Amino acid sequence: MCSTDQRYDVICDPLDLWMVWDNQTEEPASFGGQILHGLTERHAVEVAKIMNELYGNEKRDAARSSGNDFSPTACRSAGG
Repeated sequence: MCSTDQRYDVICDPLDLWMVWDNQTEEPASFGGQILHGLTERHAVEVAKIMNELYGNEKRDAARSSGNDFSPTACRSAGG
């Protein structure tokens, strides 16, 4: 998953563990006080999908109301 228009994305760390990344805050995502890291790829993708469904429209709605256009960014890789 490398969706530049989504708030939440997934990245893999050097140990092949996955985390959900918050593109708005530029840091690992958290839910219920837990940082979403150390996940399998499948679990991270599912969690990111759910987070985008719940909270992902905030970034898009803010851009529409302010008239700003978010430019695409490259996929991230922890440690890279």
